[in-house]
Amino acid sequence: MKALLQRSGPLSRLPFLGLGVALFGLKIGIDWAVARAFGQPYSVLYYVSPMDAPLMSPGGRETYWLAMWGVALPFIAIGVWLTLRRLMDARLPLWLVALFFVPFANLIFFLAVAVVPSRERDGRPSLVGYEPPDGPRRGMGAALLMAGAVGAVVSLGMVGLSVGLLGTYGAALFLGAPTLSAFVATLTFGHLHGPKAAPSFVAAMLALWIGFAVMVGFAIEGLVCLLMASPLAIASAVLGWALGFVMVRLAHEAAPRTASAAMILPLWLIAEVVSPQPAEPDRVVESVIEIDAPPEVVWNRVLAFEELPPPTELAFRMGVSAPTGAVIEGEGVGAVRRCRFTTGEFVEPITVWRPAEELSFDVAQMPDPMREMTPYDGPRPPHLDGYFATTRGQFLLERLPGERTRLRGRTWYELEVFPRAYWALFAEHLVHTIHLRVMRQIAVLSERDHAHGA
Repeated sequence: MKALLQRSGPLSRLPFLGLGVALFGLKIGIDWAVARAFGQPYSVLYYVSPMDAPLMSPGGRETYWLAMWGVALPFIAIGVWLTLRRLMDARLPLWLVALFFVPFANLIFFLAVAVVPSRERDGRPSLVGYEPPDGPRRGMGAALLMAGAVGAVVSLGMVGLSVGLLGTYGAALFLGAPTLSAFVATLTFGHLHGPKAAPSFVAAMLALWIGFAVMVGFAIEGLVCLLMASPLAIASAVLGWALGFVMVRLAHEAAPRTASAAMILPLWLIAEVVSPQPAEPDRVVESVIEIDAPPEVVWNRVLAFEELPPPTELAFRMGVSAPTGAVIEGEGVGAVRRCRFTTGEFVEPITVWRPAEELSFDVAQMPDPMREMTPYDGPRPPHLDGYFATTRGQFLLERLPGERTRLRGRTWYELEVFPRAYWALFAEHLVHTIHLRVMRQIAVLSERDHAHGA
C-alpha cells in the first residue's frame, strides 16, 4: 500500500495491474452514470472502438461531451503517472508512455506492461530509459512479449487513425504501418535483449500477428481481408525489421530515441488525405465463354435466370458475395434488371437493349461485396462501405457457326484501396469468379432450352 501512495518511484506488476483494473472498473461505472444522467447511449465497446465514443466528437451534445472529458482527464493523469512508475520498475524506456494515448491499442500496451517483470537498479532510474550496450539484458520471453506488444500498438494505432478517424485505406496503412511496427519492435527488442538477428525477427513478426489477432478478435477487420493484406504486410514488416536491426547494430545507443520515427506514420497519412489522388478510369474485367445455343436463346437467359445451386468455389465459401439469380422488370432501355446475391441485390437500369447482341446497364445499387469472417457480429468492417464499387456491366453475344454463341461479360469497377495495383489483383480474380458463376448458369439453362426447342 505504501508503494501505491508514493508520488514517484517504481511500481511493481501486481499493484499496477490491480490499480489499473480497479480504476478501469470505476471509470466504466462513472461513464455509465454520466451517460444515463444526460439520457445518452453508453457501451463498453466505446473503449474498443473509440471513434464511436462521445469523447471524439461533440455531435451537438457539447454539455455531455464536456462532462465526459471532465471525468476522463483525472483518469488520464493517474494512468500516465502509474504507467511511468511501472516503466521505471521494469527498467523500460519512459518514452513508451506515449503509447498510453493510442486509442484501443493502449489496452494491449497496458497488459504488456503489467506482465513484464521488475528489474533491480544500481542507481536512480534513467529519464530516457537508456541502457548501455554492455548493461544487463532482459530475459528472451519478456523481451519478445514487450517488443511484440509495442510494435502491435503502433500498427493498431495506425488502423484507428487511418480507418476509424480519417476513413482511408492508403499506402500509409498497408505499407507504412507494418514497416514501422516491425521497426519499433526490433528497436525495442534490441534495447531489452541486445542485437540478435533471429529473435528480433521473431519480435517483428510477433508484432504483426498480434495486431492481426486483435483486429480479428474484436471484429475490427475480417479474416479474409487480413489474409489478402498479409503478403504486403509481411514484406513491409521484413523491411522494417532489416532497418531496425541495422540501427540496433550500428547505433544501439540511439535506438530508443529513434523509435520516435513512428511519427512518420501520421504525417504520411495526413499527406495522403490532403493530397489529391491521381484520377483513374474505372477498371474493367472481361470473361468469355462459348455456349452451344444460338444468341436468340441465350439472350433470354442473360435477361433472367433461375436460382443457382449453392456455391462451391473457395472465394464464396470464405464470404465473398455470390450471385444466386436474376430477374428483369420491363423491357428495353429503362427496364431494371435485379441480380440477386447472397448479401443483397444489384439494381441495374438498362442503358443498351439490343436483343441477341448486347445488354448494357448501370449499377444504381449494390450490396456488400462480402460477409467478413469474424468470431461474432461486431463492428462493421469499414472496408465494406464504398472502397470497392461496381459502376456498370455489359453482356455481348457473338453468333458462332453451328448455332453457337460466344458470350462476353464485362464489369467496370472503382477501387479506393491503395496501392491499387496490389488490390486490383484480388478484385479482378473475384469479379472473374462471379462472372463465371453467372455465365456458366446462363450456358446450362440456354443449352437446355435449345435442346427442348425453347
